[in-house]
Amino acid sequence: MESSKKFYLKMVFFLLLTLCLTYLSLWYQLPEIAYLLFVLSAILNLIIVTKLYKSNTKLKNELRKNFYIDLNTKLPNRLKLLKDTKELDPDIESTLIIINIDSFQNTNNFYGHNFGDKFLKVIGEWLRQNLPPIDATLYKFEADIYAILIRVPFNDYNLKKYLKKISMKITKDRIICDDVEVDTTLSIGAHQGKKSLLKLASIACKEAKNKRLPYIIYDKSSHKEAEYHHNMMMRHTLKEALAKDYVVPFFQPILNLHTNEIEKFETLMRIKKEDGTYYLPVEFLEVAKHSKIYSKLSMSLIQKAFETFQISSSSFSINLSYLDMTNIVTTTFILEKLEEFNVGPWVIFEILESDGIENYEAIAKFIDQVKSYGAKIAIDDFGSGYSNFERLTELRVDFIKVDGSLIKNIHQNEETKIIVKTIVNFAKELNIKTIAEYVHAEEVLACVKEIGIDYAQGFYIGKPNPQLPPTASH
Repeated sequence: MESSKKFYLKMVFFLLLTLCLTYLSLWYQLPEIAYLLFVLSAILNLIIVTKLYKSNTKLKNELRKNFYIDLNTKLPNRLKLLKDTKELDPDIESTLIIINIDSFQNTNNFYGHNFGDKFLKVIGEWLRQNLPPIDATLYKFEADIYAILIRVPFNDYNLKKYLKKISMKITKDRIICDDVEVDTTLSIGAHQGKKSLLKLASIACKEAKNKRLPYIIYDKSSHKEAEYHHNMMMRHTLKEALAKDYVVPFFQPILNLHTNEIEKFETLMRIKKEDGTYYLPVEFLEVAKHSKIYSKLSMSLIQKAFETFQISSSSFSINLSYLDMTNIVTTTFILEKLEEFNVGPWVIFEILESDGIENYEAIAKFIDQVKSYGAKIAIDDFGSGYSNFERLTELRVDFIKVDGSLIKNIHQNEETKIIVKTIVNFAKELNIKTIAEYVHAEEVLACVKEIGIDYAQGFYIGKPNPQLPPTASH
């Protein structure tokens, strides 16, 4: 670079000198010398232009080359794969394998980013040495993702054999970076076909990671592509719902079986559609939980529920997931709203028993905070999964909602009735009230009354509605 700069400075100096001498020759009427100097300046110009063109072409080629290279590992990148897949023979099935390093973020955070970059090089080299023995190219995508493109036919048996081999081999091999041995596993997704290689292999890789499987080959009959498309569209719908204020609270009545009066309402989330109908939680909740939208949806519902029941004489409940109670933004918002609306004594926070609570200390802390405002706690879906009776006392629970799977056929199933009786008797010993969900018929209502359950909720009592009945208001 420095030598090129010196060259250009010299050439420009000589060109300027030549032009000055040409001007002086013309001034002193020496046309022959002026002509020769003019020719010399033209030659110098040509040399400079040629050199600049060659230098520019070299720079362009260098930039073009870097455009398709991962600068850390020097492997071809995602853009190069996209370019290469466009050049594949459309009549021949190709194979794409997507490889994601498990727990790379933890390694990167613990040892530092410099170590992480070196580790990615080590894995890249390991993969290069373990490519299938056919026409295959290794690529490095963003973060900790690699890809292998196989341009020739590769049957299912050989593909499974290869994926099994590398997923097992990397756990046995000593992966060493800067004298540190790193236990390494991979999540791998693969797809064989003539189109949509990257999209379908990525879906398979994500599924393998979610299911904690070493590898998954995309199943063309699984409709995962349609599911993936649905999830993308639903994420967009949820973003629009927040922007347009389409998050709507519905209220389902809860009957006191001792007084035979509607005493409480459960707040349920709905998403309004453009045509005026509503999406049910089963259609959007899982998608929301796997995105950053979920906490915003929760906070929108909480805000509206608090606004509604600030002017109501009824108690109300709101479902909270493990994600809600361990999200500092959401919990801070809840505490601020309890302070602002002063509805603590009327609100019940329902914790999903089926949610798989991992950090009981964090949940207990949240419960202590909301109880200081007079709020109560219910365990929702009790009996649907691992019902931890011991935790009920630790979490200072006020209500148990017996899961609908136990209630819906209780009038026809003696074994189920015995299970529910056990839950009710245990709750009474601890001074915990019980609520039966999914009370859909008169016979079911009569049965839960007989067992001694305190409250009932279900379509027989009342369906969820966006409006509270007039008797629920002051």
